[in-house]
Amino acid sequence: MGSREPEAGSRDIDTSASAPAPRLPAPHWADGWFTVPWQVIFRDVDAFGHVNNAVYLSYFEWARAQLWFALTGGGLPSDIGFIVARAEVDFILQLGMEPIDICVRVGEMRNTSFETLYEIRKGDGEQVAAKGRVVVVLFDWKKQSKTPITDELRRKVRLLQQGAE
Repeated sequence: MGSREPEAGSRDIDTSASAPAPRLPAPHWADGWFTVPWQVIFRDVDAFGHVNNAVYLSYFEWARAQLWFALTGGGLPSDIGFIVARAEVDFILQLGMEPIDICVRVGEMRNTSFETLYEIRKGDGEQVAAKGRVVVVLFDWKKQSKTPITDELRRKVRLLQQGAE
């Protein structure tokens, strides 16, 4: 087949030279943190070219879900057994379209709730762009009520976080 000439006024884009998207490393434990590599994408940035403040909570959500799946062996949205009760973010450095690490760990555990602590690090792993804290409450979706944290979950959190230090 021959090459097609673009029609006058058309805006054909040659994608043949586009590089494939890089594969991100798998989430992993390091220094007591569960680290989820991420590539900031175009829709995350605002007109000023930096990540919009609201997107940081989405990054926290993604890392929290990955941590939950690592702790429980789940992998589907229906496997999420908690609801968010509180969220806070401290913004430190701007992020652009760059690789980042979303780091999460479990903080204080109470009867039915625990806090998840976050650091969003620039791709070099050294510069912290944001810190956060989210309190989640374990929740039984069928009964529509909170549930206690099991001893098994407490044990898994302790073992995984200590083993990663």
